[in-house]
Amino acid sequence: MGPSISYETEPTSRLSFGSVLAWSVWVGLGSGCLELAIFWLKCRYLDPRNLNVSRHLVWMFPLAGLLVVGGCGIGIGLVSRLWKPMARPSYVLFPLLAVAYAGILFRAPLYTLACLILAAVLAIKSARFLESKRFWREGRVVRWLVIPLGLLALTVALSFSTELLTDHHPQDPRPEKSKNVILIVMDTVRASSLSLYGYSRETSPQLARLAGQGVRFDQAYSTAPWTAPSHASMFTGRWPHELSVDWDRPLDATFPTLAEVLGNQGYATAGFVANTTYCSYETGLSRGFAHYEDYDVTIRGIGLCSSVIERSLNFLHKHPRLAQWVGDDPSAKGDRKDAARINRDFLGWLEQRPKDQPFFAFLNYYDAHHPYISPESDPRSTIGRKPTSSRDFRLLKTWWERDKLDLKPEDLALAIDAYDQCIAGLDHQLGRLFDELKTRGILDESIVVITSDHGEHLGERNLFGHGCSVYRPELHVPLVILAPGSLSAGTVVTEPVSLRDIPATVLDLIHSPRTPLPGQSLATLATGTSVARPGGSVVRSEIKSPPEDDPNRGRSPAAKGAMTSLVDRDFHYIQGGDGHEELFNLKHDPEEVHDLARSRDQTSTLDRFRAMIR
Repeated sequence: MGPSISYETEPTSRLSFGSVLAWSVWVGLGSGCLELAIFWLKCRYLDPRNLNVSRHLVWMFPLAGLLVVGGCGIGIGLVSRLWKPMARPSYVLFPLLAVAYAGILFRAPLYTLACLILAAVLAIKSARFLESKRFWREGRVVRWLVIPLGLLALTVALSFSTELLTDHHPQDPRPEKSKNVILIVMDTVRASSLSLYGYSRETSPQLARLAGQGVRFDQAYSTAPWTAPSHASMFTGRWPHELSVDWDRPLDATFPTLAEVLGNQGYATAGFVANTTYCSYETGLSRGFAHYEDYDVTIRGIGLCSSVIERSLNFLHKHPRLAQWVGDDPSAKGDRKDAARINRDFLGWLEQRPKDQPFFAFLNYYDAHHPYISPESDPRSTIGRKPTSSRDFRLLKTWWERDKLDLKPEDLALAIDAYDQCIAGLDHQLGRLFDELKTRGILDESIVVITSDHGEHLGERNLFGHGCSVYRPELHVPLVILAPGSLSAGTVVTEPVSLRDIPATVLDLIHSPRTPLPGQSLATLATGTSVARPGGSVVRSEIKSPPEDDPNRGRSPAAKGAMTSLVDRDFHYIQGGDGHEELFNLKHDPEEVHDLARSRDQTSTLDRFRAMIR
């Protein structure tokens, strides 16, 4: 027998550049898969909530790990070629494993410094172990590299092919000529900030033009002051308390949606979503749509699947000066889709759809949502002061987290100006969309509903944002319906109405043979036959609790418990979770300044609202 060889005593062993890259692939993909597993288990079981990531996450996480660790590997490989001692296996493996361990540990609720120290210790131990066992040898590392790369490629292919298979159109189009249906939701646009409803600034000239071609509802109210339950009501015709949806719970399949009903009646269905937080596939709102575009697959989106990149960006977010030094653009809106993008996607889909088939399209615009940064390509005319400096943009980007009670008056004025500018830019894009639909001859053959899911507090009652109350700034929204040949152009409805009635209205206007969705058609109001509406005109809105990241730092009225709002004729009644009651006369007090709940003259009115809730 020959002499034994100790693998631990080969100080001259070196890794080639190719071997360094091969190790980067193995470590990167492995860490990405572990991050995916931890992330999924945490969101599903430990801290249930929406994942807020593309449905392609099964390959995006491993690829993100590969990109991060692979980038380090390329740098290490280049350095090792210039400085030979750096090519020693343990020297190469230590930084690769340190980055990988840091990414995994960042998924735990630990301080960054603690994660980095622990990652360094684990990396040292692992690198020494791998070097001692000669797992670093190039033959072993490169030989089996085809397995993880092949699995990654197969996962990508299956992920996209599954999406293509689900993107289909009904095989049995509706036999008679039917109107198309277009539902447009302008996320976070309150009625009081639209010139269409008397606002002093010219924020919505295009919407006013469209309203002149259809019916304008002056007292339309959302069923909830935040996105998911409001959309769910618009899709199902149900009140939020009837539905499963909540901040961390999706809409289940208990009740049919408008998309499902129209799809079953031969409509091609498609959704184009900019609010990927509460309108994505995992919220349940995509149910019934054959084609649904929410998350984009972008390099930035893939990168954010890595906790190393995510925590680095969060660090820069908290240190503006450092972010400015490394070249971070405070005015950038990331991957968020603007109105122009939603328009392009929708019009592109129209080109591909079957021409002999009616369609139902849902368009969700997100331009007016914080951080209120309007695309530069949109004209903002002379509305207010435009954000120009880095401080302005950082103020808007951190608007949700700031303590609003410490804001300077000029800071609040800037936020209001920016919000109005976003609405004006969105209005401009809506005008362009409808001009294009008119040119294509689609507008005359379509039922169009334009509304918003909720409003926004901008300092009223010292409240900011949404999802925090059921006061009018959060509930009063625009509503315009165009139905050529069915509704008279220029009609104005002043009776209070609920967005919950949108599905019933759509089915009524297209003369649907089946109306499985509850609610009352608003078309009766526009044609003067509203006296026959069962149940009167009582409008209900509700919220269970404020968001976890309450923009009002716990001062939100909803933080005291679930709130219920009822609007009947001229009165707005609010019942808080602590039993506190408020009553406002909207005709004489639209700003809800004078609470009449303690007025002896309103005892009968209060009793009537209490009976309605019971």
